Amino acid sequence: MHERRPSSPAIRFLAPLLVWLSAATAMAQAPVLPFDEIRTGMKGTGRTVFSGTTIETFEVEIIGKLSNTGPDRNLILGRLSGGPLARTGVMSGMSGSPVYIDGKLIGAVAYSWGFSKEPIAGITPIGEMLDVAGLEQEGRRAGAIGLSPSDLSRVTRPASLDGFFAAQARRLTQPVAGAHPLSVPLTVSGLGPRGFARLLPELADAGFLPLQGGNPGDSPDPSPPLEPGSAMGVKLMRGDIDMTVTGTVTWVGDNGILGFGHPMFGMGAVDLPMTGARVETLMPSVYQSARLATPLSEVGALRQDRTAAVYGRLGTRPRMLPVRVQFSGATRSRTYSFDMADDAMLSPLLLYSALQGIINSEERLVGEASLRLREGSTIKMDGVEDVRLDNLFSGPDAFNFSTGLPAYVLYLLMNNDWEPPRIAGINLLFEYDDEPRSGRVQRVTLDRYRARPGETVGVTVLADPFRGPAQALRREITIPPDTPPGTLTLHVGGAYAIGRAEDGEAPVLPSDLDQFVRLINSLRRNDRIYISLYSEDRGILLGGTRLPNLPPSVTAILTRPKTRGNVTVVSRRGVLEDQIPTEYAVGGLARIQLEIEEAP
Repeated sequence: MHERRPSSPAIRFLAPLLVWLSAATAMAQAPVLPFDEIRTGMKGTGRTVFSGTTIETFEVEIIGKLSNTGPDRNLILGRLSGGPLARTGVMSGMSGSPVYIDGKLIGAVAYSWGFSKEPIAGITPIGEMLDVAGLEQEGRRAGAIGLSPSDLSRVTRPASLDGFFAAQARRLTQPVAGAHPLSVPLTVSGLGPRGFARLLPELADAGFLPLQGGNPGDSPDPSPPLEPGSAMGVKLMRGDIDMTVTGTVTWVGDNGILGFGHPMFGMGAVDLPMTGARVETLMPSVYQSARLATPLSEVGALRQDRTAAVYGRLGTRPRMLPVRVQFSGATRSRTYSFDMADDAMLSPLLLYSALQGIINSEERLVGEASLRLREGSTIKMDGVEDVRLDNLFSGPDAFNFSTGLPAYVLYLLMNNDWEPPRIAGINLLFEYDDEPRSGRVQRVTLDRYRARPGETVGVTVLADPFRGPAQALRREITIPPDTPPGTLTLHVGGAYAIGRAEDGEAPVLPSDLDQFVRLINSLRRNDRIYISLYSEDRGILLGGTRLPNLPPSVTAILTRPKTRGNVTVVSRRGVLEDQIPTEYAVGGLARIQLEIEEAP
């Protein structure tokens, strides 16, 4: 007798679809009516869901056409009526509602005009939408925009990260005048009102209509067979935190689905979970009414996000990035487990938004505090070493820095210049403290101010922790034997202060992903006092190779405007660096000079 084994996740996913797929694919595809044959005054019907999962019809009167609104793009103008439309107008969430004239499909409701007194919609012609289904063979987008060496500087200067992610969100939408795509409802669950409120600016900047919803959990209700007019969902994030875009199915055929009638982001080839959806209620508004919908079980994967439509395949599963966040707060500890889109543009923004929402829902936001990313906080990679993220953040910017840095490091990895990274998962262990765990370097003294190469110099650092007694911390440094005679400058301070002092240093130019990961893992930590010794230099960095102490004439020749290669003048050179571990985030900087004498 064979032991009965539980079914695999893939089988559990596919089994409910057997009847579902046969029903969906067996549907007869309606004939289409080309844009050129549509005339003002024609009347037809549309299909959409106003409540639950039941498809209802509404009336459509063609009132005009707009030809050549863009390259190979046209728009049909229709006045809608019936059902609740007299009080709601054209609603967010109706994007993709199919419109038929004499039983022939003409297109999908997709555009509207703000503050319109009548439910007048822009209808995307079905011919333009069907072109999107033919693009599926292009495959999934590799997803990277490339980096410059200066992009790494934000890791050591994180004050700009909040503005960086706000700009990334704005890049995902293209403001237009006149007719504009219906705002896409995005239901967010799992973060509570405060966490949801923190996400509003980023989500609005990305062109969404954010709505707080309920979490469908691990076993959402099954999706009914999708057909033209059904409510559909596209998940950006699933699990303990759920973010689902909702719209309407326009066309079903050959195990494929077209919907929306306009882009979600316009990102081209994508790979995102696709679900059915249940409409919970309608939310009338003077400016833009909306359907509030809850996602149902997954039925496939969205594969194309194009100007005229989104397109997905039934019965397939997308690749997602697993994320685990453990938050130990002042009053309780909680673990969040969720998956998010695997995309070079979307993933960093989604991670940043989710972390901001988690912290905003768990702890107070006003005043100074401390957040530590404990050891074990990593971005797990296949093929290269894991990226370590453990660090300590303290002060009024601790929230933004501790959430922004992991998300920005993910952005650097996913947009690297060398190869597509295989990210296996993200694990973040946050530890919150109401008190600022900070300290400052006040003064530095040496036990000697003249030394020879190979000799040891004692460094005493006077540090002042927050609400604690001053500490005298001692470290001995050994002058490298090959150090030339002259005056050296000693910088002693925290990671950010040392980084600002190095603004004139040549940029680091890694040559492959493995080197890039090692570079990120070697970045300075905030809970260290760094002792850095520099000498003056008259060299250059040419094509990634350092040429130190060049004669002025040679430097002038190599730095001429027509010189080939990447050339950077190097004004100083690091001689050594040491560190003193502390229990607080270190601020402040002290400078002192050390005279190196000739060796005997």
